[in-house]
Amino acid sequence: AELVTVSSLEFDESLLTGESIPITKSTGEIAFTGSLAVRGHGRARVIATGNETELGKIGKSIESIPYTRTHLQQSIDSIVKAIGGIALLTVIAIVIIYGVTRGSWLEGGIAAIAAAMALIPEEFPVILTLFMALGAWRMARVRVIARQAPAIEALGSVTVLCVDKTGTLTRNEMTVSEVQIDHRVIPAHAAVDSEDGFELLRIASLAAPKTPFDPMDKAFRALVEIEVITEELISVAEFPVIKERLAYIHIWRQGPSLLVAAKGAPEHIAKLCGIEGVAVEEINQRVTTAGEKGLRVIAVATAVGEAGKTESIEGFEFRFLGLTFLKDPIREGVPASVRECVTAGIRTIMITGDHPTTARSIAQEIGLHHPNDVLTGSQLSLLSDDELSEHVRRCQVFARVTPGDKLRLIRALQANGEVVAMTGDGINDAPALRAADIGIAMGGRGTDVAREAAHLIITDDDFTSIVAGIRRGRAIYANIQKAMTYVIAIHIPIFGMALVPVLVADWPLILVPALIAFHEVIIDPASSIAFEVESPDPKIMSQPPRKPHSGVFDRKEILLALLQGFSIFTLVFVIFLGNIASDTPEEKVRALTFATLVIANVILILINRSRTLTLWEALIKRRNKAIPWLIFGATTLLLLLLNVPLIRESFDLEALQWKEYLSLVALSYLSVSWLDLHKIITRRRSGH
Repeated sequence: AELVTVSSLEFDESLLTGESIPITKSTGEIAFTGSLAVRGHGRARVIATGNETELGKIGKSIESIPYTRTHLQQSIDSIVKAIGGIALLTVIAIVIIYGVTRGSWLEGGIAAIAAAMALIPEEFPVILTLFMALGAWRMARVRVIARQAPAIEALGSVTVLCVDKTGTLTRNEMTVSEVQIDHRVIPAHAAVDSEDGFELLRIASLAAPKTPFDPMDKAFRALVEIEVITEELISVAEFPVIKERLAYIHIWRQGPSLLVAAKGAPEHIAKLCGIEGVAVEEINQRVTTAGEKGLRVIAVATAVGEAGKTESIEGFEFRFLGLTFLKDPIREGVPASVRECVTAGIRTIMITGDHPTTARSIAQEIGLHHPNDVLTGSQLSLLSDDELSEHVRRCQVFARVTPGDKLRLIRALQANGEVVAMTGDGINDAPALRAADIGIAMGGRGTDVAREAAHLIITDDDFTSIVAGIRRGRAIYANIQKAMTYVIAIHIPIFGMALVPVLVADWPLILVPALIAFHEVIIDPASSIAFEVESPDPKIMSQPPRKPHSGVFDRKEILLALLQGFSIFTLVFVIFLGNIASDTPEEKVRALTFATLVIANVILILINRSRTLTLWEALIKRRNKAIPWLIFGATTLLLLLLNVPLIRESFDLEALQWKEYLSLVALSYLSVSWLDLHKIITRRRSGH
């Protein structure tokens, strides 16, 4: 709306621009939808509604920005497609080989189905769905709400955290930090307890409307008990801020006399008090110095007079009391969280609509690297996309930026291969929140527009919760990776034992589809849950983020899974081959083979719980509620399958002796014990 008439009118536009200080408006200027009038009054003519407003334009820009798929989703898609292709070729090959060598195309089809079931990792959807659902619940416990489940693990891969200053790093509320009386600078909390300091704060509180809306007026009222200091006072007259006098003056009746309270711009209060020359220069110098620190300076003066003189302020002899310094304070814990991000290899970038001096001061206070290297929105607009991509590699502070600038920053970082998380609460943050790999909105003060555009919501608006979310996200990804490694490893011996007998005409089919289905539908998915409840590595935030475009498996993980799988397959195949060679009944061979797979399944889970601790160390040092249930469940199912006659006979199995069970447990661990040895050697080499 276009302002037609104004009287000391100020707007809080922080939700639109990110600038924390209220903006003074003049006739002919625009009042934007989404801003809040905090002082004065005026009339306006509506010139735009709906999508034609600045707020509406931001909303429309969000619709054109699609959500990005996480690297985990893309990686899993690739793995599933690759395995699906291999499974199809394997099925065709088995049918042909079996049909040609044994003359039974039907049995060849059954063998092919068994091999396909053994090869395709149908546990992947279970793992992803379950881990994401439980991960969302765990995130909620650290006050992070996931609007999109895949964003949970992606949070752990973040390499750059773009932070909106106002309301995220700061509390978005003005507070009095210190006062200056004569040449003494006193912290605000100490000034309350001193006589002249309390008088200064008392007068500053009285120099405001009886029911203030201005954040600065509220800041002064927060330090004194306004009901007590006005108990014997009666409001007589108020003189709001005008262009010619940037000061608010309130006249109160105090018994037979008048008490005049004034506060405002230092140069205007100095003029009101008749201060000139060197004294004014000293005040101006102090104001300049404070401005470089991101502080807002308000001067305070007072006067007394005779009752009845309230038409104007002329004739009052004002006495200069001192200066007050206000700021939007840093949230508690932010500097420590920024340091933790540095340790975790995450670069923090501050984005704000505030003045560069304010941005520089905040950057220094929270501990950003190179805080003096500030790039403004006007400078940013002169850069090409390639030039901007180079600047964002080193610059960590951006000031006076627009919503469009934020979007360009996000895309420039992504063009550099970064995984970008963007935090914010204002309407101005929404396009960047949607475009970021992870958009994080503030839930308390955040606008509906920002929350709808975000992937995650921080319920307590606390920056430290983001770090807790990153820690949890990393743990979730690590556990998914462990579960996937386990799934790949256990499928190798199952697939091998479904395939190898097909290649030799005299060998019986040991793993029939029913047994494979029993193992993969019941045992494997249930076993995977053990990884979900695994506690995170204590040093998980001391490690750098995983490579932005790396899949769920790097070469090391793939090699680890293959080696474990082939180790188990070798054991199972040797047991199978030895018993076939000694003419052991087919039912007994099948029972020994299947029992080895089930026992090895449990051993694989126990040994993959940690990448640094051995199986035995993990059992002692890391509590996992699922492990006892896993061991009990797998043991019970195996014993029922092999010892209940009706079940045993339906699967063509034979009961085993206790010494055979114990032998299989020992052999299963020995087959993969090299992994524990590898962990010990790696720890010693790294000095841990």
